[in-house]
Amino acid sequence: MKVTLPRPRLESIASTACNSSSPNYAPRITKYLQLGPLARIGPNNLITSDPEIFRHILSVRSNYQRGPWFDCLRLDPHRANLITERDIKTHNVLRAQMSAGYHGKDVDQFEAILDQNMAAWLTYVENNGVSVPGHPREFEIARSVQWLLYDMVCRLCFGHPFGFVEKHSDCYQFQQTLEERLPIVEKFAVLTEVNTWIKFISHIPVLRDVLPAPSDENGIGAILGLAEKAVKQRNGPGMQPRGDIIDSWLQRGVDPSLAVSEITIALFAGSDTTATSIRALLLHIITNPLVYAKVKQEINTAEAQGELSNPAAEAELKQLPYLQTCIKEGLRVFPPITALRERVVPDGGDTLRGVYIPAGTNIGLNLPGMLRNEVFGLDAHVFRPERWLEADEEQLQRMERVHELLFNWGSTRCLGIRLANTMIGKFFVEVFRRWDITSTHPQQPWKSRCHGIFYQTDFHVRITSGDSMRPLTP
Repeated sequence: MKVTLPRPRLESIASTACNSSSPNYAPRITKYLQLGPLARIGPNNLITSDPEIFRHILSVRSNYQRGPWFDCLRLDPHRANLITERDIKTHNVLRAQMSAGYHGKDVDQFEAILDQNMAAWLTYVENNGVSVPGHPREFEIARSVQWLLYDMVCRLCFGHPFGFVEKHSDCYQFQQTLEERLPIVEKFAVLTEVNTWIKFISHIPVLRDVLPAPSDENGIGAILGLAEKAVKQRNGPGMQPRGDIIDSWLQRGVDPSLAVSEITIALFAGSDTTATSIRALLLHIITNPLVYAKVKQEINTAEAQGELSNPAAEAELKQLPYLQTCIKEGLRVFPPITALRERVVPDGGDTLRGVYIPAGTNIGLNLPGMLRNEVFGLDAHVFRPERWLEADEEQLQRMERVHELLFNWGSTRCLGIRLANTMIGKFFVEVFRRWDITSTHPQQPWKSRCHGIFYQTDFHVRITSGDSMRPLTP
């Protein structure tokens, strides 16, 4: 008997149907969850929120390749980087060459760099964002967190920040360019034929000017130019190793031109996702008084008992179970990526949940939908950290098995997990041990747009000194 997959009404005529990457993506996620774990959203496009299908598609020995969706993220239409490489063997080689840099294993004083960067941001906020009696201030923290993360990635890659925190502004108009271009890139991810056209016109000198170039004064091209200059310097005679990510990649055999592209991708992919995770968790905590009180109490108690250094060490963060639970729940309720990241069914086709899927079919991964799986309970749509503490051992294992897919799986598992988790933990410990934060516009706390990744603005807060104010250390 032929099995017909469910499909949304009128929306199977084009793969644009499931742009969960839209400003109001949440209702669409709910809509597709109602269709079940596997649904048709286009003539050759399916979407899944089934964790077992996720695991099957992304496993190390899987023959599923990345689909044409990934071509839209290329900075150079003729060359892929780690994120956009679709050939499995080539991707695995790049991953092996770059993993030590992303993990921080080859970065001298990895944690000290994070602490120095965090201290510079804390000093700026103390001087420009904290309210005192008689002088109330309203601080826009969404952009501020973005500048913190940009400088952090720059420091890890280049060995020095670009000045996002010091100037507290959009250096090289990088953020502005991303926000202008990502909605266009999002459409290219759906209308994949456009990528072939872009690849063609890039051979025409006059038309190539529409693409980012290292000679640009602003935007993505300007960052490419800075990366190109840095990579050339490392290959110059007599240059001493600097112990940063660029050094790691070059020493492990990454082609210099690829390193230039990879740095630029790392700057927005690594910083935007972590910044979104921090902003979303901050909003969920400060709008949940009981959660907020528990987090503050745990941090204050650990500090009073001498269990927190100044600044807090990476190992100490893991000894704060309630904070770690909040981070886990925040990532689940508000994952920083909603893009479908389609994979292609391999030759010979595949059978998923009893349904035969022909070779060449694109299957999109509905990450937000998957993280609202029934394993998390009837209130899976709600931010409730206690669910992780109430679960028995068997239930907890089932929840962990789904949650761990948040960072991808197998040979595509995110290489920046350590960096993201450490930076998120450090942010909340250092902020909450010093200050209290409230939203100044609780009825509309922020503006949030999504085009595969999120952009939040107008997140206005009031920051006041807390009970356990500590001196800042560089």
